[in-house]
Amino acid sequence: MNSNELTFSKEKRESYILMYILIIIFITAVLVALRIIFSFFQEESPGLFIIDLLMRNRDLNFKTNYNLMYNGIINYYGDNPFISEKAIYLYFWYFIFYPFYIIPIEISIYIWDLLRIISTIYIAINISKVIKNRRDLLFFFLFSGIGYFADMYLNNTNWIIQLFLYESYIQLEKNNKPLSGFFFTICTFKIILIIIPFIFILIKKIKGKDLIFYFLPFLVICIPYIIFPEYFSMMVSNWFLSIETTSGFSIISIFLIFWRVIQPAQLMFLSIILVIIIVNIKNENEKTRIGSLIYISVSILWVLIWLIFLGFALFM
Repeated sequence: MNSNELTFSKEKRESYILMYILIIIFITAVLVALRIIFSFFQEESPGLFIIDLLMRNRDLNFKTNYNLMYNGIINYYGDNPFISEKAIYLYFWYFIFYPFYIIPIEISIYIWDLLRIISTIYIAINISKVIKNRRDLLFFFLFSGIGYFADMYLNNTNWIIQLFLYESYIQLEKNNKPLSGFFFTICTFKIILIIIPFIFILIKKIKGKDLIFYFLPFLVICIPYIIFPEYFSMMVSNWFLSIETTSGFSIISIFLIFWRVIQPAQLMFLSIILVIIIVNIKNENEKTRIGSLIYISVSILWVLIWLIFLGFALFM
């Protein structure tokens, strides 16, 4: 590997970080402007696929999470009078999101935006604590930037996962495993993140005996599911419910199903996971080969497939 790829000057690194931050600010400004513009056309549909899609899904996930709060914590996984979707996050997400629920949605949605951009800029400024070479930094910014756009457009929760995954890894680097486990536990409101301690084992950052620092707080927070097994079964049943659509088998409904299965917004936290794996490969030649393979594979999966699918939806 070229030594220039391994390290680069502080000035160059700071210029990349500044460029990324400016792009994030630009994306934020554009999407906030689109939200304001779309608010004037809520009752009208121009009939164009791409416009209909944009208007239908702007802030979709935030609105869904907001409406799901109506049931309260006891009936969190039950039927909701406002939407057909049901809660799938672990119950403690209710308490994380509660401060945004008690504020009118017209205000809380902008607070959510503000926290996302603050979190993203914070990670961008500090990511050099983890990433030491140019290639990994640029790919991190690429994937994280794509994820940021999708996460803000839908107003999703992936920025929170990215933040606490980053903090969990940083605390692990400081050998503060209890705090690392605490931040990991917060991430597990999206259950797929349960794999993180096993990734830490894979990269040899922890040993099997250290899993207690991660799964003990997770088990403690899951005690209500043990006490109330019906509560747990309701959540699990919600995971396997078919995605209901109101538009039949139209191109838009197919697109939305595909969107939920492979969301570009998930690139926000996936970018952190990829960095954690790649920077901990000790052999530089293996790091180059494996890193390139991972970056290319992810690019094809989350970028090229989406471009092809969107092109099909627009022109077929």
